[in-house]
Amino acid sequence: MGNSTYAVFCAQDPLLLALIAIVVPFTAIGGGYAWFRFQRRYGWTSKSVLVLNLLLLSLIPLWGCVGFFTDKFGLHTQGEMYVLAVWFGACLGSAQAFSRALFSELIPAGHEADMFALFEITDKGSSWLGPLVAAAVRQQTGRIRPTLFYLLAAMVLPGLALHALDLTESIENARRSKSARAEGKETLDI
Repeated sequence: MGNSTYAVFCAQDPLLLALIAIVVPFTAIGGGYAWFRFQRRYGWTSKSVLVLNLLLLSLIPLWGCVGFFTDKFGLHTQGEMYVLAVWFGACLGSAQAFSRALFSELIPAGHEADMFALFEITDKGSSWLGPLVAAAVRQQTGRIRPTLFYLLAAMVLPGLALHALDLTESIENARRSKSARAEGKETLDI
């Protein structure tokens, strides 16, 4: 991988990095609202929207993997970085919102603070795990691009696992627990 390609792939150009840092949060806001409207309009569950978001997010590292076979595209140009920043942002806000929404549907009454504390702690794992994996891959291979396989797996595997889970009974138990608590009854001990 040439220096210019490497600079684009790692967003080392300060202007590119600044623009991406602006584009992603704004498109995340818009994407969050757009996906919420999509969910309401078509009656999808939080789980279904989250699985679709993970699938769409996985297209980014998959596109980068195309760059193993050609130097013309596959995260080799700045134009691709801008397009993928918009794509990432449009799915990121929604994935974060719907993961929390789905999680909240599964929490029994009276355990909200405990469970969201656990959620936030585990959610922060990506803050050190991703860079650790990227550093290990870079150290072992001398290249950063193979990290895309990790990113692809980090989106596809949880998406497939979540898709395979039937959460209907768990969500219903949590709802009953919340209803019982609202009526002043004992909560279910889950």
